[in-house]
Amino acid sequence: MYSKLKFVSAALVITLSIFSCSKHNDIDTTPQPELFDTLGQGWQRIKIDTTLNFDDVFFINNQTGFLCGDNYLGKSTDGGLSWQRIIPDSLNEGFINLFFADAGNGWVTGANFLLRTRDGGLSWQKAYKGDTYDVQFFDANNGYITTYTNGTVCKTTDGGVTLQPVNNVTAHSLFFLDQNRGWFSGSYLYKTIDAGASFSTIGGAIQFQDYAMQFTDSLHGWIGGPVIYRTVDGGATLETLISDASSGGDIQFFDASNGYILSGNKIYSTADGGKTLNQLCAIHKSQLYEFHFTDASHGWATGSGGYVYKYVKP
Repeated sequence: MYSKLKFVSAALVITLSIFSCSKHNDIDTTPQPELFDTLGQGWQRIKIDTTLNFDDVFFINNQTGFLCGDNYLGKSTDGGLSWQRIIPDSLNEGFINLFFADAGNGWVTGANFLLRTRDGGLSWQKAYKGDTYDVQFFDANNGYITTYTNGTVCKTTDGGVTLQPVNNVTAHSLFFLDQNRGWFSGSYLYKTIDAGASFSTIGGAIQFQDYAMQFTDSLHGWIGGPVIYRTVDGGATLETLISDASSGGDIQFFDASNGYILSGNKIYSTADGGKTLNQLCAIHKSQLYEFHFTDASHGWATGSGGYVYKYVKP
């Protein structure tokens, strides 16, 4: 739920554009058919503001959710059908990731500070001044946060007001089963069983540092990015499910078998841990960055172009 690979995609597009311009004689001028969104049963597209890009979406139940992006933090109370901006334009902040520990306590990371709410998003306060990236909390006070600039994994016991580096590993994304057992995603996959005091390098090298990660138990986990990985041994070995180094990805599972996978512009459901994929939709009007499901029947996805895509299982 935490990959932010739009920067990689943008760089790739720029690189390819420069290369194409230097090869005028090789340009294929044959008109290409326009690609249209293919929304399967249960999906609907909700237009918010096509001038905005949204980096993350998080619902605390099937009706109340939050959306963040460049200079935007919004709230919905009708399942994502309509949104209200809940921060002033003057804040001018780039928000990256959202997380709620419960219906009241939530956080949003950004390039310059961490914001938190204690009242379900009615009001927000600056908790930490400094860049923050990925975030996971277990209650109102205890959680883990990474920084983007240095890729530092930090622990907090006061809701994010103070951050204490837990080790010297460089990582941007994280996932914890509990306050002691967790994984970090850097140039490699790292694991800790003692709240980050020590860590071990597991698995092989992975391509980018900002992968989404989720584990449903100590053995079964998934890593989502340009390559979608699966592990059944706690990360010691990684099995490639989808390989597409030109686009990002996200994952959300409810047990060792059932879940959803975002890869590039497509969203899949799976009932066998990702080995068999059922395509639910293909989005071409925007680049998808993140999705979030409250349960197997309700989900939302977002990315560039100012849209939110809502799913209610038919």
